[in-house]
Order: sequence, then C-alpha cells, then structure tokens
Amino acid sequence: MRLWRSFFEILQFPLKVIFFGILLYGVGNILINPAFSSMFVIKNEIIIMIAEMFVRLGSFVIVYSPFIFLLRSVNRRVNAGVTIMAGFLGYVCFLIVTMLFASKSLPTTAFASILGISYTAGAGSRLTGISYPLQTGIVGVLIVTFITRLSYRQSRNKTQYGFFSFVDKDIYAVVINVLYCSIAGFLVALLYTPFYESVSKVVGFISTDTTNPMSLFVYGVTERLMTTFHISNLIKTPFWFQATGGTWANLVGESIAGDVNIWTVSLASNQLQVNAGRFITPYYVLNIFAIPSLIWSVYTIYTDKFEKRRLTLFFVLATIVSIFTGTLFPVEILLLLLAPLLYAFHVIYTGLLYATFQVLGVSLGFNYTGTNVVVSSPGTLLEFLTYIRNPMLSNAIKMIVIVGLVSALIYFLFTRFYFRHLAVDLFNTGITKRLVDGTIDAIGGTGNIKMINTSINKLTIQVFDPTVVNGDKLFQLGATKVSDTKAGLQIQYGAASTIVGMALNKSLRETLKSN
Repeated sequence: MRLWRSFFEILQFPLKVIFFGILLYGVGNILINPAFSSMFVIKNEIIIMIAEMFVRLGSFVIVYSPFIFLLRSVNRRVNAGVTIMAGFLGYVCFLIVTMLFASKSLPTTAFASILGISYTAGAGSRLTGISYPLQTGIVGVLIVTFITRLSYRQSRNKTQYGFFSFVDKDIYAVVINVLYCSIAGFLVALLYTPFYESVSKVVGFISTDTTNPMSLFVYGVTERLMTTFHISNLIKTPFWFQATGGTWANLVGESIAGDVNIWTVSLASNQLQVNAGRFITPYYVLNIFAIPSLIWSVYTIYTDKFEKRRLTLFFVLATIVSIFTGTLFPVEILLLLLAPLLYAFHVIYTGLLYATFQVLGVSLGFNYTGTNVVVSSPGTLLEFLTYIRNPMLSNAIKMIVIVGLVSALIYFLFTRFYFRHLAVDLFNTGITKRLVDGTIDAIGGTGNIKMINTSINKLTIQVFDPTVVNGDKLFQLGATKVSDTKAGLQIQYGAASTIVGMALNKSLRETLKSN
C-alpha cells in the first residue's frame, strides 16, 4: 500500500496538468461548439482563434496524458535527465515495435498515431497500407516506467572494465532500456490479440440485447474501467459510431449507425429518436451532480480552516469544470491511486446508472460530429440546457434531475463515510490501532501533541518539541512522506490520514480526561 500511495504522490503534478488541459479544452469547446449555437453565437475572429488554440492545446494534453504520466513517473531526484531521456526513447521504441509486430487483423480502433509515429508499407513489405502503434494507454506507460527504473538501477552497477568500457553508465541506461522496451513491445503486440478478443466478447455480450439493463450495467462498468486506463475507444467506438450501438434509417432511406451518430443526425433533422442516447445518459448525472458532490464531500474532510480557505477557489473551479466540461478521467485516476474502494464504488454506481435509466426508459444523447472519443465531452450542463425546450425530452430531463440529486446525496455521504471509516482496516484486523499507537510513539507521546488536522491524504500534527519526533518510525508505519512545515509536522498516510487523525484526537481527549 505504501508503494501504491507513492504513485499518488508522484502523479499529483501530471493530474494537475491534465486538469488544466481539460479546462482549456472546455473553454474553447464552449466558445466554438456549434451545438451551443442556439444559446449564443460568437463572431469575433480573435476570440475564435483563441478558442481554437485552447481546444488544440487541451486536446493534446488529454490525448497524450499517458505520456505526461510517463515523463513524471520516470523522473528521479538524481540524474533526472538520464531517466527522462531513457524513458522517452524507451516509450517510442515500445510503440514502434507494437506497430510493426501487432496483428493486422485487429480493428483500426486498436491503433492510433501516437506522437506522430506511423509506417507506410513499401513494396515487398509484409505490412500493408499505413500502420500505427497499438493503443496501450496507461498500461503501456506502467510497463515502460517499470523497465526504465529497472534499467537505471542496473546501469549503476555497470563495471568500468570490459569490452564496452567506453560506454558510460548514463548511455548504458538508455541502451539497455531501449532493448528491454523493444522486447516488452514485442510481447505486448503478441498478447494484444487475446486481450482484444476478450474485449470483443464483452462487446458481443452487450450488443446481443442493448435493451437489457444487465447489458447496460456491464457496458457502464467496462467503459469506466477502460476510460481510466485510457483505452476507452475500444468499447466506446463500436457503440457510439458503429452498428453495434444500433442503426436507424432516416426519411430518405439513409442508414445511420451508432448511438451518438443516430442522436446527432436525428436531432439535426427534427426526427429525434428518443431511444437513442442510452450510452450517454449517465454522463449528465456524473458530470453535473455526482462528481461535484464528491468534490465538495472531499472539501469537508479538511479540518484545517486556513488550508480550506486556501483551497476553496480550486474546489469551486473543479466544480465548474466538471459541470461544463467533465473531469471524470483525472478524478478517476485520483480515486484509483488514493482511494481504490471509493473508485470501485464509483465504477459500480456508474453501471447501475446505465441499468437504472434503461429500466426507466430514459435516454438523453450527445450532439457530437467528431470521431475522437478521447476528447469528447458528453453530459455537460450547457448541452443539457439546450434540450430543456424540447417537449419530447421533458420526461428525460425531469428524471435525470431526480436521479442526479439522489446520486449527489449518495456520493456526498459515501465519500465522507469512506474517508472516515473505510479507508483503512476495513476488516478490523487491528491496522488502525497499530498506526495510531505507532504514530503516538514516533512523535513522542500524546503529551507532545498541540493540535491535529487532517485532509484526504495527509495528517498534520503540531508538536511542542519537534526534536523528539522519530521520522524513521513513521516511514516504517507506512508514511510516504514526512515533512516539517509552518502548519506542523505533515505525515502522508494517504487515505488513512483522516481515520488515524480521528483516532489520535480521541486518544488525546482520553488522555486529557484521565489527567
């Protein structure tokens, strides 16, 4: 768990960068998206150019977020340039090998022009047409990160004697990392076919009967899991843009395939298909109600008034971005690293939303003319507002608001309950007591405690005598970072921090009563 929590510490900065990218994309998309033309139209060329710039930059950050994670996760305090360069070249080589050796029987959704890498087959080549690397998302980044760290450690043991003695340790780290990543890319290319076959079985199960609530539940759970690992195109594309998500023939006999396509085309031609949108509807609940509620529930966990005051504007901004753009990807990565059980609750609840709306016969789609599911932003408030004036959608609007308000309450209460009761020692094995007793001992006893404050990932203790604090004991207990700040001694226990802080406060009160 300490290793798992350390990833949260490492990836906080990339998550903030991705949040910034989503903010830019959202602002630009709102300004130039034709779907909002019924509400406002911007004709100023300068504003349009700025909006286009925001969309392009935001899209780049969102699409290449796994690469951003990679650059941060391979970074080291010492020789950071070596590990970053080795990781970058290793990742490029990993992608190239998957491009060359992946089965060409895989669908186009399995590939993408990542970092502009592509290959045009020439005469006599076993490949045909243009080839692109496999989309491995976060999984590929994790593989390259592990290999890069391993290669760097191995390079430090390189002897100065031997046939390649002229190669220094830094270059050796790059060379062996490229070699290892090439081997990993080859193995991933071989294993991707059975992986995709498994995904195809899930898609086939769902498409057998898309009116079955159980099928929609499976879709919701699978889609959220795959979105978290940045490979959602494998399941979204078939249902959003292909016949797997349904077909519809308009008045002129033209066949439209895909849930999103059907909604977009039928809406534009005033032939709205009310059954379309079933693969989009829960986004409105998640973006407008559930995630904002989760954000403010997290805000209530902070007990330091000064820290809450400092973070208030960020929480307001995060709420606005969620409502108007959607922040599911960074929030889900955050939950997965910090609070896995809360992430599991979110994934299962999303599946239940899909099933619930299917039972209620409620659907509300997404007016989208693009094809890139990674940068799409369904379920935003502005789009929701554009449908309010449509009498055919009045029942759907009402039911989404009702389910949304209920979901907001559930997310708020469960998030607080998780951080206060479930984040550690779920099965009552005594871990909490050992953490509390060990922390009290490491900081010099309850008599050395002046004040305790907690947040979602760190415990802050003001002590009378900081010289008696034993940092090594705190690390042995599982702390990922211990630092002395103006606010006090900060101990990063991850999601367990609130529970440990509550138990410490209880112990302190009992000590004061006994005295």
